[in-house]
Amino acid sequence: MTRRLLVLGFLVVGLVAAAPGAAPPLPPAEWTLEQVKTLADPSMEGRASGTPGADRAAAHIATAFKAAGLTPAGEGGTFMQSFSVPTGLRLGTPNTLATVSPASRRFELAKDFTPLSVSADGSVTADLIFVGYGITAPDVGYDDYAGLDVRDKVVLMMTREPRGQDPASPFRRDEAQHYAGREHKLVNARQHGAAAVLIVAHPRTENARLPVLGSQGQSLGILAAAVSAATAEALLAPQGIKLGEVADAIDGALAPRSAPVAGVKVRVEAHVVRERGTARNVIGLLPGTDPALREQAIVIGAHYDHLGRGGEASLAPDQVGQIHPGADDNASGTAVVMALARAFAGAGGAPRTLVFAAFSGEELGLLGSAEYVRRPAVPLDKTVLMVNLDMVGRLREGRLYIGGIDSGVGLRPIVTEAARNLSLALELPASPFGPSDHTTFYVAGCPVLFFFTGVHSDYHRPSDTWDRINAPGLATVGTVVARVIAAVAAEPTAPAYVKLDAPRSRGIGGHGAFFGIVPSFGDGGTAGLKITSVRPDSPAERAGVRAGDVIVKFAGVEVKTLADLTFVLRGRRPGDEVPVVVLRDGRERTVRAVLSERP
Repeated sequence: MTRRLLVLGFLVVGLVAAAPGAAPPLPPAEWTLEQVKTLADPSMEGRASGTPGADRAAAHIATAFKAAGLTPAGEGGTFMQSFSVPTGLRLGTPNTLATVSPASRRFELAKDFTPLSVSADGSVTADLIFVGYGITAPDVGYDDYAGLDVRDKVVLMMTREPRGQDPASPFRRDEAQHYAGREHKLVNARQHGAAAVLIVAHPRTENARLPVLGSQGQSLGILAAAVSAATAEALLAPQGIKLGEVADAIDGALAPRSAPVAGVKVRVEAHVVRERGTARNVIGLLPGTDPALREQAIVIGAHYDHLGRGGEASLAPDQVGQIHPGADDNASGTAVVMALARAFAGAGGAPRTLVFAAFSGEELGLLGSAEYVRRPAVPLDKTVLMVNLDMVGRLREGRLYIGGIDSGVGLRPIVTEAARNLSLALELPASPFGPSDHTTFYVAGCPVLFFFTGVHSDYHRPSDTWDRINAPGLATVGTVVARVIAAVAAEPTAPAYVKLDAPRSRGIGGHGAFFGIVPSFGDGGTAGLKITSVRPDSPAERAGVRAGDVIVKFAGVEVKTLADLTFVLRGRRPGDEVPVVVLRDGRERTVRAVLSERP
């Protein structure tokens, strides 16, 4: 869109918004852009959850809410709602890899080996067994563990899969590619009873390096470390195993070459410190003006956290350590929420109560919105709509995505009318599911609308800076949202919630038998996998599984993470009957589910 058209569009926005009976006019576009600049300033250090930079951002938002005249809706009469988040990983002590026999040798941390982010803590001294690729694939007729007893042993495996570079390999089929995944291999080793896993890069890997300890990682319940090629060769030398030769032999015959490494006993110790900090949602409330409607609320939200200085989610791995300012993701959405708060408060409010929320923890897995849903400012059964703004600062050619359009009765005509005369090309996906905070509200029973202007080449990179924000476009998005809020706030009948099925993925995780749950959005724990919702007429529903249940065991496999459940389902077939142990109201219950074809 040309600059002239953008300016004209902005003038139209201002005139329409100011018309009598319409939504209140927003602050000038320059004011909203200034909020983006402030939140994306280097002093905020990328606003990673639980960091001082994020705290400074939260304080700025709270100041803006106070200046607008909102009522604090956090804890202790403040705007802040605090919760715990994982802030990073670091190595504790000790971390050891050493041979005990036939000769004592201690390997060097960070040069010869390094614990993996998903490693459990602890130590083990045990015999070493080489298990090739570490794969058990019944559907392919291949098992690196066949004939071996690895219980309480240390297993050494290679990355990749047999014939990984051969397009005709059975492991290259879509339904078999998961066998090469690191998490799958670790859970597989754990299920075979191994006490620890050592992983070495495939000998044909170019420029192989030890992995860097990630910024996040939930323990998979087994000691796990990566080792260098030289370390692996030294451990295998007493058995005469050479990685290149054995990999070629396995690939040539498509048959395992696993074997105990005679006489070699190793000691593995791993201690990964999972640091935690305090993150804060910023919540302000504008009481409703209509006595008949004020008990009901609309939540207008956006996440203000970003990636800090990069980490595993950065799409610029060579720039990890540099500040990722997150101007579009999501200083843009947060700035519009602040502008809407100022506009509606300045106009004296709306018939229904409006809750303005800036969430932290979104980049860690929707943690802030999950915390709000647990402790809402207005009860969820009184929340008639959640409006989410995430990445709304790059309006291009007038294209605006508004997801969740069919999550509430009557939302589609309201949105269409709100965009009238704004020269927008609307994309209106029906699905309310997506990788942002509105999904948390939807699975809790609230209609939602998700405003988004699209991904771009600066996404999750240090180049997502304030000067690339389309300020007039930001004002246009804000005007559409303001009109939607004004319309829904005044409707005598709130939009009724419509329960829609979650998307049926055929990508990663989309193969294997089907159970039919949506797991909880959160940072995990040791109690199992919590269920947020159960798909209608699914094996889970027919077995009596309910939302709120926590799966602790599935088909005999202990479940602590989503990786555990995925592992089991990929190894099962439709028609299999499996026992499922869930925690409900503090008590274990066992149900039986008959798995089905994936929809």
